Amino acid sequence: MGFIVDYLNGIIEELPYLLETTKPIVFFEKGDFRISSFVTTTWIAMFLIIAFVLIITSKLEIKPTTRRQAIAEKIVFSFYSFIKEILGDTGRKVYGMLGSFFLIILVFNFMWVIPTFTVPTSSYSTTLALALLAYLYSQMIIIKKVNLKNYIISYGQPNPLMIIGNVLSIIARPLSLSMRLFGNMFAGKILDSLIMMTLPLLVPIAFSLLSILAGVIQAYVFTLLVTMFINEGLE
Repeated sequence: MGFIVDYLNGIIEELPYLLETTKPIVFFEKGDFRISSFVTTTWIAMFLIIAFVLIITSKLEIKPTTRRQAIAEKIVFSFYSFIKEILGDTGRKVYGMLGSFFLIILVFNFMWVIPTFTVPTSSYSTTLALALLAYLYSQMIIIKKVNLKNYIISYGQPNPLMIIGNVLSIIARPLSLSMRLFGNMFAGKILDSLIMMTLPLLVPIAFSLLSILAGVIQAYVFTLLVTMFINEGLE
């Protein structure tokens, strides 16, 4: 019993330092300019995405002659069918950009496997930037489809009293989009650190597999919400 009590006391003593595990490592800082693990991990993720796309799209044929191209086309077509089912003909124009958001967030969420590096999506500045870009893109698509005049008029529908609520939604939607992704990934990081601290080896491994699944789900939910924003605006 004494061993268990000492073990639990040690965990309790470590809890105040749990948030320290979520802080980025600062590699360089001079004045207001700083390069942290958030930045370097983002750079590495960008490099991996570019390299992956270059490899996948090299030496393409009209009819797939390699398993690589066949698998890539199947994935792209499945994603296109999913977006087209929601947006109709508009899906053909936007599925590439929506797929890019999904791929970027997916890679960001998986960067926790690099030792000492921090997941970019556990930083609110990253998720807010992604949410703002996604929301602005969705509004641009809507404006191109319905034209600017009808877009502005829609904020007063079904009656002028709705203007305030519709304008507030401009602020609320990207904020909720960014907070949802940030909150889930930040909480996942905290839980991951807590599990590693308190439980035996095999449990953290199982929990890490759940973290991978959570990363996929969060990328899917983010992309789905942006798609729904576009669909709602077009309707």
